[in-house]
Amino acid sequence: MINLCLSAEAENVKKILCPSDHTWFVRLRCTQCQDETPNAIGLSRDMTVDGVRGASVTLQYKCKGCGRVHDINLNEEAEGDCWEPDGRREGEARRVAQLECRGIDPVSCEVRDGFTVVAVDGTVYEDCDLSDDWMDVDEKGIPVSISNTKYTLAGAKADGKKKKK
Repeated sequence: MINLCLSAEAENVKKILCPSDHTWFVRLRCTQCQDETPNAIGLSRDMTVDGVRGASVTLQYKCKGCGRVHDINLNEEAEGDCWEPDGRREGEARRVAQLECRGIDPVSCEVRDGFTVVAVDGTVYEDCDLSDDWMDVDEKGIPVSISNTKYTLAGAKADGKKKKK
């Protein structure tokens, strides 16, 4: 299991959410031959295919280096899978999704569009592109902004708890 964590610097933001149909863009590496995908591959909970062992998975990928077929499953959304600022740990990475990978590992994830931002006053902004600094004004004229958005990948135990290093 690999946690996909989001970190950002925010002003007047209550939370950043990823809708259930959000598409994550990840670069992958085969664990057998170490071949990496040249471009990011899109994963969404809406995607479902038959996996190597017959179970439904999010993505089945055939490595161009060794020809092996690998599975990736984007696990169901868990409560708390969103980014919320915490004054003591501003910019700290929070889990927004969890990947279960067989034979392939994600090496990076690209921040793009499709995020939902909730301002402190409750104003909701949909389909926000956080690949660059984002800014808007809420209903009361107060600026709402997000900058330095990035993803990190962290190992996780099967029960969802972060591995100790």
